[in-house]
Order: sequence, then structure tokens, then C-alpha cells
Amino acid sequence: MQFPHTLVRNLHLAASPFLGAVVYSGALRDNDTFLAIVQFGVFPLLAGAGLALWLAPRLARRARSRRAEN
Repeated sequence: MQFPHTLVRNLHLAASPFLGAVVYSGALRDNDTFLAIVQFGVFPLLAGAGLALWLAPRLARRARSRRAEN
């Protein structure tokens, strides 16, 4: 199975404006519902997608080396 790099990258890019809106918009920062959605939904999604994109080459290399050993 291959890592869905394009899908995760697009998800990461689509979710990042919500985090930017919280940082740069005072009106949205005061909206408790929007802030909760970003804190408990968007931010973990961005962090997970960012980690997946960052670690994907290392994990793929490790998987290839283990496959070659067996």
C-alpha cells in the first residue's frame, strides 16, 4: 500500500485557513463554537497531517528495508 501523499497534502492545505482565521481574526476568536471546532477538530487534523507528511519518507524507507530483509 502506498502513502496517499496528495490526499494528505490537500487535506492539510484545506484545513490551514481555519487556523489562520483564529490567529488573525479577532471576531472569530471571540466565537466560542468556532474556536472549539478549531481547537478540537482542525488543529489535531493539521498536526496529524503535518506529521504524516514529514515522516512519510522515513517510514517508507524503513518499510522497504524491512521488506528487503525478509
